[in-house]
Amino acid sequence: MKKKKTKAALRKKPAPAKAKKDPLSDFKKRMDAEFASALVSAKSYVGNPARLRALFDEAANEVASMPREPFHEMWPYLQTMLRLMRAYSEGKYRDLPESTLVVIVAAIVYLVNPLDVIPDALPALGYLDDATVVSLAVRRCREALDSFMTWELSGF
Repeated sequence: MKKKKTKAALRKKPAPAKAKKDPLSDFKKRMDAEFASALVSAKSYVGNPARLRALFDEAANEVASMPREPFHEMWPYLQTMLRLMRAYSEGKYRDLPESTLVVIVAAIVYLVNPLDVIPDALPALGYLDDATVVSLAVRRCREALDSFMTWELSGF
C-alpha cells in the first residue's frame, strides 16, 4: 500500500543558494597573479645591470609624476627602493640577498605597468594597487631597506 505524500513533501526543496561573488576576493586573486608575473619578470632584471638601470630610469620618471597620497608613509621607502636599484645596477651596493632584490624589483615592475589591476589612469583609485604592492614589498624587505639607508648615511 502506497502512502499519500503530504503537501509539505510535495514542495520542491529550495535550490542551493548561489555563491555570491566577492569582489574583494577577486581583486586579491588578480593582485596575486599580477605580482607573481612581476616576480618572474624581476628575476630577469636582477642578473642584467643594464636592464636593471633601464628599469630604474623608467620607474624614476614614472614616480616623479605620481601622487604621493596613496603611498602615505611608504613614499620614502619607495624612493629608497629606487636608490637601492640604482646602486645595485652600478655595482656600488650588493649587501642584500638576491631574493630580497627580486621582491623590490618586482614591486617596481608592477609599479611601472600602466595596465595593472587598477589602471593608473583612473582618478583617485589608479595608484591604490601600486601603493599596496609597495607596502607589501616594504614589509618583506624593510630590514634590507633600512640597512641600505644606513649604508647611504655612512657615505658609502
